[in-house]
Amino acid sequence: MKNSLYERIHDLRERSGMTQTDLALRMGVTRSGVNAWEMGISKPTLDNLVTLSRIFHTTTDYLLGIDKEDTVVITDFTVEEKELIMRMVNYMEGVHNINSKNAAKSTHPYTPSEKNNQK
Repeated sequence: MKNSLYERIHDLRERSGMTQTDLALRMGVTRSGVNAWEMGISKPTLDNLVTLSRIFHTTTDYLLGIDKEDTVVITDFTVEEKELIMRMVNYMEGVHNINSKNAAKSTHPYTPSEKNNQK
């Protein structure tokens, strides 16, 4: 998890598939301004912070590091889009639960050499 504002901006931009120029154009700032945010040279204004949160569908608290959990804001999505997101989240939670259970089951009380000696 990224801890600083500049790391979070950089990470969210890359995860969104945007270049610095793409983000700058969407925000009405210069590419060098976005670069300065990502390098930790300067910080976005409050208005730009709110705009970033909307573009990345997250909260300003997450961007600022107040909220450590990844958050996706879906208030502007349609009901169908929200339902699809929830189905995907439920599916991924199931996959993670299955993988966790399989990892726990795969631990065996014998080491491979002990199993060979048991024969």
